[in-house]
Amino acid sequence: MSTRPDKIVLLDKNTQNLSIDSKAILILSPSLYWFHKEKLDIPLSQAKKIAPSLFEGMLPQGEYSYHVQKVGDEYWFFAYNDAEIIQKLSSLGIKPNQISKVYPAQIALQNIDKPVEIEDKALINQEGTVIALPKSLVQEPTQAPQDLRLSLPKQALPLKTYSTSMISEDLIYAFSIVVFLFILAYAVQIFLEKRDLAKLSQKERFIIKKYNLPPTSIQIKNIISSLKKIQKEQLALRDKLEAILRLPLQGGEYLQKIDFGKKISFEVVLLDPKRAEKIKEYLIKRCQVTKMSVVDKTLYVECRR
Repeated sequence: MSTRPDKIVLLDKNTQNLSIDSKAILILSPSLYWFHKEKLDIPLSQAKKIAPSLFEGMLPQGEYSYHVQKVGDEYWFFAYNDAEIIQKLSSLGIKPNQISKVYPAQIALQNIDKPVEIEDKALINQEGTVIALPKSLVQEPTQAPQDLRLSLPKQALPLKTYSTSMISEDLIYAFSIVVFLFILAYAVQIFLEKRDLAKLSQKERFIIKKYNLPPTSIQIKNIISSLKKIQKEQLALRDKLEAILRLPLQGGEYLQKIDFGKKISFEVVLLDPKRAEKIKEYLIKRCQVTKMSVVDKTLYVECRR
């Protein structure tokens, strides 16, 4: 007796409706992970060690996990926020035990020959990289996720919060009771021992010294303020990159190259050089354009980060 294959569903950070009857394979839109590929002559174990450094300065504030996969002569690096994905699933009423495996679109859809629809967006394979575009900008007909016939690798994306959430609800309830009793017993013990304020203050000073923590609330506030500034800069960069990926291109026009370091630079192949004015009007409202030029039918643009 053959088993019924798991349903394939796509998840985007803007997904509004998603239902799963039993089990499903989850494919993450590029909006839920960061991707980088590199040709490196190093073993996989070493590639995994350097993964966090490759995304340094690019990610919004948060706790990230990293996944590395060897594809041909390239290493594919992924950074993703476990909690963000689980929270999104929870907001859609989907329990972790309804998901059998998780893959980023870059891995699952690397061999698609036509766009895959995901609500008001479409996932396309552009020169080996899977990106998400508004469906209105995609000229080709799209295919639904349930029509996909994919050959998925055995190694799926490991989600920390996902794997720890696979415990049954009954077991979680029983565990909660045990934890509560443990906490209650510990509280009674603390009360009976009558630990006074002086001892707690001594312990506090010990912790501050051991972990080299700021001794005053003012210093802590300064650190938080600095981190918020970094977060603001990274979110602004992400907004600009998203605006670039949403360029109002016509059929036959495409984004040829994009780089970002101290500045953002990219190239767009146009059908007609006159189209550069239309692109310029769009970018001025969304990016701080510092340089723009047209050579033949290629538009070269530089923006501030």
